[in-house]
Formats: sequence, C-alpha cells, structure tokens
Amino acid sequence: PHFSTFGKNYVRRFHDTDLFEQIFYRILREAMKKGLVDPSIAFIDSTHVKANANKKKLEKKFVRVETRSYQNQLHEEINIDREEHGKKPLPLQNKEETKEIKVSTTDPESGYYVKDEREKSFAYSFHTACDSKGFILGSLVTGGNVHDSRMLDSLVSKVTEKVGKPFVVAVDAGYKTPY
Repeated sequence: PHFSTFGKNYVRRFHDTDLFEQIFYRILREAMKKGLVDPSIAFIDSTHVKANANKKKLEKKFVRVETRSYQNQLHEEINIDREEHGKKPLPLQNKEETKEIKVSTTDPESGYYVKDEREKSFAYSFHTACDSKGFILGSLVTGGNVHDSRMLDSLVSKVTEKVGKPFVVAVDAGYKTPY
C-alpha cells in the first residue's frame, strides 16, 4: 500500500490508542522468550530530528519551570536526616519560576533546539533504550528543547515496567543528574 494509506489510517483509527506500542512489546516479549533480547543492560541515548516547521514562525511564551523528578524525594530524605539529628524540618519551597520559550506556530509539539550558535531549529528528541545487541527496549519522544537529564527517570521506568528492570544502565554525560 501507498505510505499515505498508513498515515491516514493512523490519524483516523489509531491516533488516540497505544495499539502500535502493544504490538511492539508483544513482538519484543517473543524475542525475549527466544533469547534474542537481553534487557539486563540498557544503553540509553537520544537523537534530535528536525521538525517540519519554519523556525521563523514562532510565538514567545512564558512557562513554569518544572522541578526535577527527584526534588521531592531529596527534600524528604533531608528532612528525615534533620529530624534524626534533632533539627526542625525544612519547609518545602514551591516558588514559581518561569522561563521564556519559543513555540512553533506550525508544529507546537516540537521544541526550539539550539545545538550551537549557528544551528537553531524546531526539533524532536528521540530518547531510546537498547540492549547490548541493539534491540530497542523502549523509547520516548519529546520536544527538542527538553534536556536529556529530565527524561532518564521516565525512560528507565518505562523499560522496567515493559521488559524488566535492567541490572546496568549506560548513558552519556547528557543524562547526568545529581540524583
């Protein structure tokens, strides 16, 4: 069939479902049963893919800065330690920080990505976890302006839920967090 047949079917019939993900993980489980996939080591990295959006057609918006996924856990651990040492717990600081971002009017789901001073465009980041043989264990897609370190916890959780907890996770420096 013509490629547009798949595209139109996706939009009309499967857009709000996880059918393709179900099929993917069903096939992956079969490969794991045959010993082809080893999820004990997960190699994680991302790649940027340019969005089909004009970088000159944009709006500037102010958005709330999201706290890191481990921030509340860290706060709880600090307060437990303080109480054990006879100190008062620290209050949770929920200050609203905002930042200005550029949003494409053509493709608002993409993110404004700046690689260096010369290369600026709207893009997507594909965060992918693979086993040592190159089989994909899981992936997440975000706007190109989402930093790798913000996606590590979500991607490892997805891999753990779908195929099992990896014994080792190997990432590059972009995923480094204090956590």
